[in-house]
Amino acid sequence: MKRNPYQPLILLVAAVTVFPHISLGATVADILKKVDENLTKVEDQTYTGEIEVVRDGKTTKSMKFNVKLKGLRMKLVRFTAPGDVRGMTVLTTEQGHMYVYLPSYKRVRRVASHVRNQGFMGTDLSPEDMGTASLSEGWNPTLKSETEAEWILTLTPKKGTETSFSKIQATVLKKYGGVSELVYYNSQGKAIKRQNRKEWKTFGPITMPTFFIVQDLQTGSKTQMRFVDCKVNTGVSAKAFTKRAIMRAD
Repeated sequence: MKRNPYQPLILLVAAVTVFPHISLGATVADILKKVDENLTKVEDQTYTGEIEVVRDGKTTKSMKFNVKLKGLRMKLVRFTAPGDVRGMTVLTTEQGHMYVYLPSYKRVRRVASHVRNQGFMGTDLSPEDMGTASLSEGWNPTLKSETEAEWILTLTPKKGTETSFSKIQATVLKKYGGVSELVYYNSQGKAIKRQNRKEWKTFGPITMPTFFIVQDLQTGSKTQMRFVDCKVNTGVSAKAFTKRAIMRAD
């Protein structure tokens, strides 16, 4: 059987928003839960984005895509450029199942869990480090340190969480109540990947980063992702997040 080159694909979108206040008596779990809860301050989000792969200071590859989000889990990502990926669509359902539509095959395929840590299309992005919206569902937090501006949390996987990482270090900005940095560690306790989130902008009731930088700390390679034209509460239907729907063009 011919191996599908796009099967490792799954995306990539991690929206982080703002909560205005946390009480002085809040626990570490409350901090992480609030970050997640803000994902549901709006009914839905839509935006466009672009990925750039940077090697030795030069952009070697770029891709464009459109995104629809509804609630905490439902995500639809449709690639629009370049031509060889145009129409490719990645779906995350409310149940957490993930599917990819490949126009060249005209078929929808479920993405197996064992490919969640693979990069795709020559980028530094993987399903696990870019596709997870909720941190509180799969990770236990402890407070590593605190300053006037931020909390630094150490996250370890809960029982049953499928992950290749032994821990994640998350920096939460008090100003926005959102995650500004994630550092991922392998089973040997070595930091292997860093994700920085910048250029925070407000859209309706939420504030979120619009520029992401993911760096492989072992090779030095870097992938940049930018979101633009964000709109909230536009009435995106839950019917858009089905296997049948992703076979249709926007």
